[in-house]
Amino acid sequence: MKYNIVVSGGGTGGHYYPAYSVIKELENNIDFNLTYFTIYNRLDYFKVPQDFPEATHIPLRVKGLIRPLYSIKNISILLNTYKNYLKVKKIMKNNRPDFVILTGGYVTVPVGLAAKDLKIPIFILEQNKIMGIANKVLSKYAKKIFLTFKNTIGNKYPEKSIISGNPLRVPNTINRTKLLKNLKFDDNKPLVTVFGGSLGSDFIDNLMIDVYNHINDINFLHISKNLKSQWSNVRVFKYLDNLTEYLSISDMAISRGGATSLSEIDFFELPAIIIPWGNSAENQQFLNAKSFNKENIHIFTENDINSKDIIDIISNVHKRKDYIIKKENPSKIITKTILDSLGGA
Repeated sequence: MKYNIVVSGGGTGGHYYPAYSVIKELENNIDFNLTYFTIYNRLDYFKVPQDFPEATHIPLRVKGLIRPLYSIKNISILLNTYKNYLKVKKIMKNNRPDFVILTGGYVTVPVGLAAKDLKIPIFILEQNKIMGIANKVLSKYAKKIFLTFKNTIGNKYPEKSIISGNPLRVPNTINRTKLLKNLKFDDNKPLVTVFGGSLGSDFIDNLMIDVYNHINDINFLHISKNLKSQWSNVRVFKYLDNLTEYLSISDMAISRGGATSLSEIDFFELPAIIIPWGNSAENQQFLNAKSFNKENIHIFTENDINSKDIIDIISNVHKRKDYIIKKENPSKIITKTILDSLGGA
């Protein structure tokens, strides 16, 4: 049997990469045609044609609701959402998907409502500790809801919820020596990876400048749109498509509190310094980080951290004993549950 599948969820890596991971796992289990609804000119708009060239890629010109939600400007946004709902419903009526996977973000609202009206099974992924507005609206109609955190705030349907974890892009093999050689690093030194999520972080960039001026016996891999490296032990990239490979061989991470970033840190069992972005919707990043609080995880607000704090913590970093993947990718749990609920592959 060849399935027709619709996927949507985008705008940022936090929405797109979980979808990517589940699609890749589905490829290992079933044959299917993929239709992906993206947000025009956002990350998923560019990534879907690269990652899934055979998919039917349909960009939507959608916008998220403005805070506060009672803003009069939201009237035009809701009208635009309705127009996109009609467009999506017409498309889905023609290709009759077997199921729909939604990973959050405002683009999923017209897609989810169209699937509901056409009685197509909906599966929702919620990456954050507090459920986003789109998922709150659509979870009523979902067949299953996959959660990253226990007791997710705003989830009204625990009876159809599964704590699966956040699906990740996990490398098939790990070769630390080769990866460090690519960076021209000595593999006898610890590696600290610094990243601010898919949108980057000027705040973390500025903090790390002083850190780099004081530490030269540790290797750093830093993802930044603006920082220029002037240190022999620091490699700066605007973007790395295989960042998870480097996280798998890292000895510590410094990151924002996005759900995907935290899930990657947890999956590879990395010590970390977490600095949640203070302007995240409904303070999601701070709530994510507090739920993730473990030994060797240091959580700071933007107002409570300085470069000396980072230097003091990093001074104690050392190479891990091994770089073996010990956990199962949540995408396997999600894929199995979806297919089982539909009667199996």
